[in-house]
Amino acid sequence: MRKFLFSVSAVLLVVGLAACGGDSGTDDTNNCDPTCAAGESCVDGACKVDVVTCDPACAEGEDCVEGVCEAGEPEGCDPACVDPEVCFEDVCVVPLECDPVCAGDETCNTKGECIPNEPEVCDPACAETEKCEEGVCVPDVVDACTEVCEGKECGMVDECDCGTCLDGTECNETLYVCECIPTCEGEDGTPFECGDDGCGAECGSCSGSMECKANVCECPLTACDGKDCGPDGCGGTCGECAGDEACTVMGECVAGCDYENMMFSDVIQKINVMEMGKGGQPGEALDVDGDPDTCAPADNCTDGLNNQLSGLLGQLEQFVDADAEIANALAEGSIILLAEMVDMMTDGTEFTMNMYIGELPLESTCLHQEAKCDYLVNPDSYDLSTCLPLIKFDNTIIDDGELLAGGPENDFTISIPIQEGLVLAVTANMAQIMATVQGEGDAMVMVNGLIGGAVRKDKLMEAIDLVPPDALEGLPVSPEMIKNLLNMFVVPDVDEDGDGELDAASIGVKFGTIAGAITGVDLSE
Repeated sequence: MRKFLFSVSAVLLVVGLAACGGDSGTDDTNNCDPTCAAGESCVDGACKVDVVTCDPACAEGEDCVEGVCEAGEPEGCDPACVDPEVCFEDVCVVPLECDPVCAGDETCNTKGECIPNEPEVCDPACAETEKCEEGVCVPDVVDACTEVCEGKECGMVDECDCGTCLDGTECNETLYVCECIPTCEGEDGTPFECGDDGCGAECGSCSGSMECKANVCECPLTACDGKDCGPDGCGGTCGECAGDEACTVMGECVAGCDYENMMFSDVIQKINVMEMGKGGQPGEALDVDGDPDTCAPADNCTDGLNNQLSGLLGQLEQFVDADAEIANALAEGSIILLAEMVDMMTDGTEFTMNMYIGELPLESTCLHQEAKCDYLVNPDSYDLSTCLPLIKFDNTIIDDGELLAGGPENDFTISIPIQEGLVLAVTANMAQIMATVQGEGDAMVMVNGLIGGAVRKDKLMEAIDLVPPDALEGLPVSPEMIKNLLNMFVVPDVDEDGDGELDAASIGVKFGTIAGAITGVDLSE
């Protein structure tokens, strides 16, 4: 190749000399003065560098110099980049940061992209028991504790340390996982009354209207807003009414009802038998929600009948025999429920049935569970602002010996004795009554009676909170245990307020009556 190049150069030199010495009669365009240097040729009167090629061609990163391949100058930026710029493809750029941060096996490039790290390569390739580190094959030693601690967060297992828990957590030495440490006391050891325990549970709950502030139950400043009298929900009172006024359930002082001149119907029914319904079965419950496709409790119901609370009462049987307590309360006269039939009709025409809390006169010796006795009405049976009974059914009918009353807009207060001297008053919404009527006029009685309704779970909790502390002494089970049982076993099955959410539990109560009479209102207090 060099001989070939030399021959070509010699020919060009001869031709060039001939051109310079000859006289062709044309302009001499190849007359270079001064004469071109070595490695240059005179072209069109100008010296130009001869093009020299390399054979074979140079590899990438090499330059051809005088026919010889030499390493090329490294790429770079000129002038040099100023921090924080970096040289990228001979241009100074500000590198972008990767968000989110790249994984351990990735690198953030200057474009802000996470790209895989170049794999480590060992040549020759490592054996199966080796791994490649910095281009060198080294033994791949597996820590014996790695397998022992797999799936574990903490603790010592077979002399292997599987990790340490962070502050605020502790190691479950059975499951070897870190668990939150609940905190329900202050730095001085004072127990918290309420509030978060730091692990998603509560240290306690406040009763009534009280609110949790800094783990202490306090009565809110707004407890008596809009109220002139009555309880504040925190164990205190919002005020007292004047002697000639009465306090309504809304906390308003109004002129008292004229109890002395109240008149009552001659047809009075006194409930002398009452039992809690057993499941959602015929004769034990009613279709409270009006949906024949639903029933409760799910494992003991049929025909669309609802009695979800029977499941709770079943759980309470180990502590309290509700039916026995109800029977005792009826026998002792601590529970007297009266039904007044106002202008009663028996042809299917609607009339009003009022419900009252009754009292036996102090001097009475009447056998109230067997005979027709005279009763007084407790003033608590009335709304003091309207002087109307709190419980009344304006749509009562008796047709072919069957009594029907109530529905979605009606309420009924059910008294559930817990023990002697302690009665839990529970309001059932959407209340309805069914019974068979026997006899006529003031001698009529009701048999095979059923009361159905829906009790809001939050109202059950409030009823327990409102029980006076002195009435809780001697309970076979604590109020907190009762509330825990409510949380566990009361599963709402009725949408009481029509918002599409189940918020109340159905209840069914069986009852029967005998005839009675009302002689007036109890004004002894």
